[in-house]
Amino acid sequence: MKVDPRFLKEEGQEVFTGNELIVKGLLETEGGSHLWTGYPGSPIAGFFDCIESIAELPRSYGIHAFIANNEALAAAALNGSQMAGLRAIAAMKSVGVHVASDALALGNLAGAHPEGGALVVLGDDPWNDSTQVPSDSRFLCKHMHMPVLEPGTLQEVKDWIDAGFKLSSSSELYIGYLISTALADGGASVLTRRNHFPHHNTLNPFSIDTAKLDLEKSVLLPPRTSVREANFPDRYRRLWAKARQLGIDRVDDSGAAPIAFITSAVAYSYLRQALAELGLSGRFPILKLGVTYPIDPAHLHALAAMAPIFCVVEERRSFLEEQVTLLTSQGDLPVKVVGKVLPGQPAGIPSDRGLNPSLLAERLGPWLRQHLSPEILHQTAPRIDAALALIADTASVDIHLAPRTPTFCPGCPHRDSASVLVEIKKDFANPDFMTRRHRRNPVDLVFHGDTGCYTMLMFEPTKDLMHNYSGMGLGGGTGMGIDPFITNKQVVFMGDSTFFHSGQVAISNSVKNGQDITYIILDNKTTAMTGHQPTPGVEQDLLGNTTFTQSIDKIIEAMTAEGRIAVVRVNPALREHYRTILEDTILRDGVKVLIADKECGITFHRRLAREERAIVRDQGFLPRKTHINITPEVCEYCLECTVATGCPGLTFLETDLGRKIQTDLSWCVADTACTKLHACPSFEEAIVIRNRPPEKRLPDFDPTTLPAPAEFAADRPWHVYLAGVGGMGIATTTATLVRAAHRQGYRIQFAEKNGLA
Repeated sequence: MKVDPRFLKEEGQEVFTGNELIVKGLLETEGGSHLWTGYPGSPIAGFFDCIESIAELPRSYGIHAFIANNEALAAAALNGSQMAGLRAIAAMKSVGVHVASDALALGNLAGAHPEGGALVVLGDDPWNDSTQVPSDSRFLCKHMHMPVLEPGTLQEVKDWIDAGFKLSSSSELYIGYLISTALADGGASVLTRRNHFPHHNTLNPFSIDTAKLDLEKSVLLPPRTSVREANFPDRYRRLWAKARQLGIDRVDDSGAAPIAFITSAVAYSYLRQALAELGLSGRFPILKLGVTYPIDPAHLHALAAMAPIFCVVEERRSFLEEQVTLLTSQGDLPVKVVGKVLPGQPAGIPSDRGLNPSLLAERLGPWLRQHLSPEILHQTAPRIDAALALIADTASVDIHLAPRTPTFCPGCPHRDSASVLVEIKKDFANPDFMTRRHRRNPVDLVFHGDTGCYTMLMFEPTKDLMHNYSGMGLGGGTGMGIDPFITNKQVVFMGDSTFFHSGQVAISNSVKNGQDITYIILDNKTTAMTGHQPTPGVEQDLLGNTTFTQSIDKIIEAMTAEGRIAVVRVNPALREHYRTILEDTILRDGVKVLIADKECGITFHRRLAREERAIVRDQGFLPRKTHINITPEVCEYCLECTVATGCPGLTFLETDLGRKIQTDLSWCVADTACTKLHACPSFEEAIVIRNRPPEKRLPDFDPTTLPAPAEFAADRPWHVYLAGVGGMGIATTTATLVRAAHRQGYRIQFAEKNGLA
């Protein structure tokens, strides 16, 4: 079986990313897991990439894994799995939980199967580095009465998958499995355990006895709804009992202290590090909650015997603190609860964005000093003062970083569409152009936002192609709210994966209501923004099975046939032809659909690079290679090419004639998009033709003569921070260090800071 051996390892340590650990946890689940589904999005897109990379393993054991068209359908599949004793998981990012909430609320109310279990992986982004809405899925879970389980270490990310299923089956509740960016994008060496595979699977199916289905639970309409809702307290008690048995919540006990901390997830690690930097490790009891909703009241009673003040440390809004405050008041516990407000201090634990150890040390240090005994304060004051002084000193440093606006990759087909639309919008507002070209008055184009790579239209130089934003697949719906009241022509970009997610519903809505709008569907044959997962429009599914390709054209034609709405497919790389069709399409009345048909630049050039490497291996050199060059003697440094495209393949070059624009051959993919702008005549195509290998620039040497590097020996924790501007350099360097350290037997933990750039 050709599968990454890490996923077959059943003892000892191995290194995984957080998303990979979710998959390994599913493999290690007692009794096996049956169904893996969801919809990709940051930070859990890597979960689907991992499944695709080991597809032969779930396929061989009858585990069904698929990407649902959207999060609501994934949640519905989860509901269907609980008709029998199946263990199923659905993964989605925070905003996807909003989409899935209807199905999740019903599924959780009906309940998980007592011999199965349902986990919902919630990918939260506390720092909002790649998420359009401040994410805190805990509040949605509370609204749906769905418990929240929050792993705080990479080992827990893996091990608590099995624990989550046990909590779910014992309580008959769905479990929200919250993974934040620090855990999902990070990784570590963890202890592996034996894999389990399900007895009943797609290769060994069974028959449901419908006469034994409890319809009072599974078909929830009033008055059954209220009856089932009344059962939540009992299910919570079963949840707490199982969590105690599994040791999910725990207390780091220091004995009696003036303050006890309550925390969860990665905030626990941040708190531990902050206290260590302040020299206060082991001075305070810390309750680390794994089940963060609903909180087990028994833990608070035990903690109240240790300290009169509870300080709640959590990322985002006051979720734990509200529960703790309510539970302590109801239980008549003689404690004071603080956190978001620290008495006597200008600021408490922040309610927006995420946390880090330095931020906690800065907020907690001065406040904790007030509660230390004179003896302990005498011992720790120098360390506290030194830590706070270092934080203040580093905060005062004025760092000037070059701005790097998120942009499309070199060769991206969206850049073809965007650069043309920038020109069209400008020209359509010009009375002379409109009179001469179209014999009509000027028109101001309104662009409605959507979710995909093209969301980056919001940045320069294309910011005028996105005037609002209502979420994935909703650009046309946003336009419907203003359409009856304006005379503007409206345009919305939509990706192929977004079309199958929910966009086709918006098109149907536009057709039904006679909206005047042009849909530009960017068909790049992949889910590009989240890492190139398959869509219904490609030939293979997540596990590599051959499926039929669903045609966007035919789906739209079926919706619009009676309305005689044309569906046009064109390659946006054919710039002049594309522009002509766009102008005519936009200016027609009613709903119009134009499909921009060009493969994602990354997948296209990745395949091209593989083909070129194969030629080099076969012939020893590449016979032909095309480059785009800018002649410095002709370039006037007018910046028109950079303003029109925003392409990172263009850079500055200092010459004897002054500063000029030049192509950066480390970025440029020679797709010729910049040459078609007619900005200036300085662009030229340079074709290098070889009949033999190029001359070697380095002398020959015998690699066996290289001295062996000195072995690195760490006698204490060793840390390294790698900084970069995006791309694969930092990730590759990190992976190299991680694998090298693992092979030397060290325990590793690493974190990636990802975002739009």
